[in-house]
Amino acid sequence: MKRFGLYSLSLLALVISSGHATSQASAPATQEELPAVVAHVQRAQEIAGSDWRFLSDGFLCGPAENTIPLAIRTIPGFLDPDAPGIEPFAAFDNLYYVGMYAWGAFILDTGEGLILFDALTNERQVKEILLPGMAELGLDPNDLKYLVVTHGHVDHYGGAPYLKQEFGVPIMMSEADWDYLPDDISMPYFVKANYPPVIQPERDRVVQDGEVLALGNASVTFVVTPGHTPGTLSTILTVTDQGEPRTVAMWGGQALPGAIRELNQMHDSLHRFWNLGNERGVEGLISTHPWVVGNFELHARGSEDGSNPLLIGQDGFNRVMGIYDECIKAQFARSLAQDQ
Repeated sequence: MKRFGLYSLSLLALVISSGHATSQASAPATQEELPAVVAHVQRAQEIAGSDWRFLSDGFLCGPAENTIPLAIRTIPGFLDPDAPGIEPFAAFDNLYYVGMYAWGAFILDTGEGLILFDALTNERQVKEILLPGMAELGLDPNDLKYLVVTHGHVDHYGGAPYLKQEFGVPIMMSEADWDYLPDDISMPYFVKANYPPVIQPERDRVVQDGEVLALGNASVTFVVTPGHTPGTLSTILTVTDQGEPRTVAMWGGQALPGAIRELNQMHDSLHRFWNLGNERGVEGLISTHPWVVGNFELHARGSEDGSNPLLIGQDGFNRVMGIYDECIKAQFARSLAQDQ
């Protein structure tokens, strides 16, 4: 099995976090933007400071139509059918990442079974990346109790039918995204990039907004956050770090839409999730596109005082949500101008 080693991952993290990657240095292109767009991008950069600048200067604050071309040019393995897996790692005592650099899966060990968040792109990636990665971490796929699909794009659900067939794991997704699957706008990109054909999963378990999944020593609160897709699922989950309980959020959809309706949905979703995160005391933020929210950079950076670098605190959570907020407002200004 081909893998990036930890050394390679660290180099990638340093390249991206230091701003040397093209996307991080030039994506917003504010010198040619409308004044309203420039103001919101600059505000996002102020919130980001130096430690989150890769987020405000990356694809998030750039024009929505540039997102995929920019990711293809700058994110290792993005839309590459042969992208290797990276070395799997423990983000917390009982939460693990397995996948590629561009996207992957988190696995929560509850003590009474495993909850898998996303399923990679296809059966081959499950066989060659997910299952070997789980074995390396000492996780048995026969212990999978639930598969949560964050949203209806093929890089998140493509491996689900195989996991259902082989291990009987129920597939959980919002009703809106179960309905959305036949219209998945990501599929043509993967077909064009010569990924193997994917059979979409049949409708299984429907997740309701506000539903809580309790299993073993963990709980997962589901929040339907439309915008990236009609029924994107974001979650707030309990994990342990050095034996202590911690609350972590997973923002389910990353790239911003260009249409006003979906932007409005995403903005409303962001603020609802942001408020809930503050109510619950969220102090960590993860994504199954981990590079988007700095999971790789933080993990590679390590810690000098023994604390987990992925624990960014409530201030860090608020800053990342604030960057998203300003980037959405910047895209609003672009989209309104295009509609006039």
